[in-house]
Amino acid sequence: MTVIVRALSSRLTWPLLLGYLVVFGPAAVVLLHRLHEATVTVLSLEERYAIHAMRIDTYQLLAWGVGFYLLGRLFPIRRPNAFDIAGAIIVCLVGCFSSAAGLAALSLFLFMTGPRDVRRLAAATVFAALFTQQAIVPIIYDLLIQKMTQLDVVLVGTVVELTIPGATWQSDIISMPSGHAIQVVAGCCSFTNVSLAFLSWVALTKFERPEWHPLDLVVLVAAAGSQILLNTIRIYLMAMSPDMYLYWHMGPGSQIFAAIASAAVVLISAFGARWVSLRATNRPLTVSPA
Repeated sequence: MTVIVRALSSRLTWPLLLGYLVVFGPAAVVLLHRLHEATVTVLSLEERYAIHAMRIDTYQLLAWGVGFYLLGRLFPIRRPNAFDIAGAIIVCLVGCFSSAAGLAALSLFLFMTGPRDVRRLAAATVFAALFTQQAIVPIIYDLLIQKMTQLDVVLVGTVVELTIPGATWQSDIISMPSGHAIQVVAGCCSFTNVSLAFLSWVALTKFERPEWHPLDLVVLVAAAGSQILLNTIRIYLMAMSPDMYLYWHMGPGSQIFAAIASAAVVLISAFGARWVSLRATNRPLTVSPA
């Protein structure tokens, strides 16, 4: 044990330890406060809404994992200067009071301390995406949710009219010839899933490589489009009959939809980012034989 302690003490100098604290400390403080907030929120909700909140938190944990991975790639850690130390302390203090404000401060801190370091910029981008998901998206949701929900109604209503004779839609009501009708409310809007697709796209793209490429936008469109398509299918199925409504809205179908939607956005973002990397280097995408 004494030998191990001596070996560690000879390698882990005070400047190096301070460098570790400056790099990982602010992010760790903000994450701990975010976990506390998420736990309080989930415990205060009903089961069905708690599961939805946990799904959002799972996407955020994915981004947090990528963020810490990118911070770990900053080695060798440089010796922190006074500006680094002061910035890290400020981020920790802000993060203790609000995780959203802490994310904004953390992202800005990384941008300012490494404007030419693509690894720091990649980590800052992921934390900025987390801040957007946690603080900006709810504001956009409150301001535009009615208009965005109406877009979903138009999309689903048009498909229903084209595929089911006698089916109609008006305002936010979709009606079947059998007399069954559903009202598409804000909770059915695909915007939430699209915002999660954006977060997953940013995180997994930065996990693949620190630099952006124009083709990354194609992957974003595909990931967001998959969420709109799946949500359209779900609402379409709920409009078919009362039994289908119960199954896909409150029954096992809602969990099936959540699992498929989550898998789709993660797979599209991950494989899309890899595809862009290969296209950027003009290398073919090959599959090794089993």
